[in-house]
Amino acid sequence: MKRCLIFAVVLCLLTAWSGPSLWADIIIMNDGRKIEGVVTSEGADYYDVKIKIGTMRVKKDTVKEVKIMSQEDNLISLGNQYLASKKYDAALEQFNKALLMDPSSRAAIDAVEKAQKLKDEDDAKKTAEADKKQREAIEKQGRIGKGFGFSLVSSGGRVVIENVVAGSSADALGIKPEDQIIQISGLQVKDKTVEEIADYLYNPEITSFVFLIQRERELARKKIDYQKHSFVGVGIFLDTSGKDLVINSVIVGESADLAGLKSKDKVVSIEGKDTKGMSVDDAAVIIGGAEATNVKVTIQRSVELERK
Repeated sequence: MKRCLIFAVVLCLLTAWSGPSLWADIIIMNDGRKIEGVVTSEGADYYDVKIKIGTMRVKKDTVKEVKIMSQEDNLISLGNQYLASKKYDAALEQFNKALLMDPSSRAAIDAVEKAQKLKDEDDAKKTAEADKKQREAIEKQGRIGKGFGFSLVSSGGRVVIENVVAGSSADALGIKPEDQIIQISGLQVKDKTVEEIADYLYNPEITSFVFLIQRERELARKKIDYQKHSFVGVGIFLDTSGKDLVINSVIVGESADLAGLKSKDKVVSIEGKDTKGMSVDDAAVIIGGAEATNVKVTIQRSVELERK
């Protein structure tokens, strides 16, 4: 009973072992079970067998038959293990090695032909699936462009406006290429694909969506003369709304205006610093800085678009 239990444990470990292995001998037990390994030594009543997890001793009276495989058979056996795992290149490598040993081997020739056929079929299937996915992506991207006036690209978990159609509603609302979309009507789009977003935007029960966009720009500081005042800045006046910092107004023609910043935009960071709870005076000090230098400003804006 104890010996059977140990043998069962060994067989379970062999079964769980990952990856194909090259073993020369197969020991068939009286009860039909098999051990694949290498017989390293033989005594009067036992075999010492090297297996994947070490060496075990098998009593001869429990053994029905010992099969010694040729090197060619071993290579074909190993190739078949790879083939069962759909690792076609690895399988072909083993089958071709067997064929080199015996160019007339029918088993090796058939194995190469079978593996090559399966590989070709698998490659063709993957190519067809990739082509179909690309066509679907192009179609969905086109639907977004037609319905909302912009195209999207998803990369590194970020969803970004790629292009804006001139004269579209998106263009009229000031959406620009490189704007990042944070959410759409409450849906967080981080890590979403363009295809997933297109499916969401074409929900037949919803035609109007609120896009939360985020824009990060390097704005040039310059000396500004405005209403008898002279100061260094980027052309915006700030205010607070609760703990948020918002743009109150924008001076036409200055760098903030040229970057498309607008009144009511929420300033979420300045030079990478979170503005939550930041005072207008503190923000003005950071934005002011030295003339002819740049300051990085990140804003967020909610824009509502109706699907056409």
